[in-house]
Amino acid sequence: MPRFPGKTQPDADKLRGGYYTPDSLARAVATWVAEAGPRLLEPSCGDGQILRQLVREAGPEQVLGVELLPEEAEAARKCGASVITSDFFTWFTPSDYGSFDGAAGNPPFIRFGNWREAEREPALDLMREQGLPTSRLTNAWLPFVVASLVAVRQGGRIGLVLPAELLQVGYAAPLRSYLVDSCSEISIVAFRTLVFPGILQEVVLLLAERGSGPAVIRTLELDNAADLQRLDLSAAPAVRAGLHDGEKWTKYFLLPEQVDAIRALRADSRMSTLGRWASVDVGVVTGRNSFFTMTPDEAEQRDLADLTVALVSRSQQLTGVRVTEADIESLRGTAARTRLLSVPADVTPQTHTGLRAHVADGELHEVHLGYKCRIRRDWWRVPSVSVPDGFLLRQIHLYPRLVANEAGATSTDTVHRVRVRGNSTTAAQLSVAALNSATFAATEVVGRSYGGGLLELEPTEAELLPIPDPTLVSTALVEKVDELLRESRIEEAVHLVDQQLLIEGLQFTSEEVTRLREAWARLRDRRAARGRSTRSK
Repeated sequence: MPRFPGKTQPDADKLRGGYYTPDSLARAVATWVAEAGPRLLEPSCGDGQILRQLVREAGPEQVLGVELLPEEAEAARKCGASVITSDFFTWFTPSDYGSFDGAAGNPPFIRFGNWREAEREPALDLMREQGLPTSRLTNAWLPFVVASLVAVRQGGRIGLVLPAELLQVGYAAPLRSYLVDSCSEISIVAFRTLVFPGILQEVVLLLAERGSGPAVIRTLELDNAADLQRLDLSAAPAVRAGLHDGEKWTKYFLLPEQVDAIRALRADSRMSTLGRWASVDVGVVTGRNSFFTMTPDEAEQRDLADLTVALVSRSQQLTGVRVTEADIESLRGTAARTRLLSVPADVTPQTHTGLRAHVADGELHEVHLGYKCRIRRDWWRVPSVSVPDGFLLRQIHLYPRLVANEAGATSTDTVHRVRVRGNSTTAAQLSVAALNSATFAATEVVGRSYGGGLLELEPTEAELLPIPDPTLVSTALVEKVDELLRESRIEEAVHLVDQQLLIEGLQFTSEEVTRLREAWARLRDRRAARGRSTRSK
């Protein structure tokens, strides 16, 4: 174990997007796509896992695969289909547009920085040609989705194995809008357990028919890939998307009436947004938390206590409406890292013996060579250490937590920093106001979840969250909710805030609140169940 461990680096397969499709998924997408006709395309066929299934369904005569790597292309040809060895986007020209009945595949998952420019630029050019913006967040799978749809005729089908990021990440919002506008029907098939052996990436099947939008969207959640043998898309409720709807598709796992409630909430004049009352920013980016954060005992042992500030870095440190000095002190003697190295401008290793020894230890273990450290003038001096008015959890287990900072603490980037705008409200009032069914339901749609079952909320997303007017929160309500949360009586706290703020304060009906609470519970439980299935592997 390294003295100051850092983040694990991705392996070569991950860097090149080289994960191959299980048979059950390959059969499902191929079977569905082949119903559109025999002229079929696999734009990134790899060694031919999906291509074989297309040949099995439609015969080899009009099935075409394209593959960049010669050794993979050679393996794919064994299924009998024609396989072109080429970068797909270099090969794909307007003469190929609309010439296929269907397209199926498992596009590579390659982040922008790991994507070779010679292959990246033709792919991004196709996206721009179709009116989609590109950025340094664009992953390789996005242009493959666009190309698959462009390649098929009106009424043609695409069936793709995609990361669940399709449903929720911001950089895929233009793609979601493009699909809604360009398809008559879209079905999303998700899984309660992870379907790629040994890989924590959550995937979905995108089954779409090209046609006039806005699309009707269906979502179907299966226990595992084996259930694809009994796939019945007609069993899923259908919801008509809004034209140009780039919003996150997580909401389509709700019942139709719950989708309506979420949509209505977005335009509800009775609610404002968190960004109206406060700004949300990332916590301190240290470059190596294992070096810069420590327990109080460790700070004293290293003669660094006078160079540290109070720190919040874990959700377990935030139990009530506010975090106090007593809360931080109560963790002394545990493994909680509640101190952050924050070296004043007038202190250097030459003038402080404890800092000199710690810096030397860090350099011995190459902490200073990490990117965030080496770009600093003084690698051991963390920038932007400030004390916010409150904290907001970045990663959420059950419900979002906004907590007033009465401890004079700062936070690492595992916890966002919140600063109240103006003097009309307090962080404690904001904390209580955010603890309601409407905000909780919106958080599940605004945030994004991954294979581990946690919901992640970025600062810009957090500022969009609807909340009731925090000035309606009384001192008595702050005290009561703080008491309930510290006793883990969360449901009682939410019910109390719903009653006093939403129903009595803003005239929501009990039915509106119940529908929003049920929407929150449905999405929360779906997310948590996926987390349990991941941990059981």
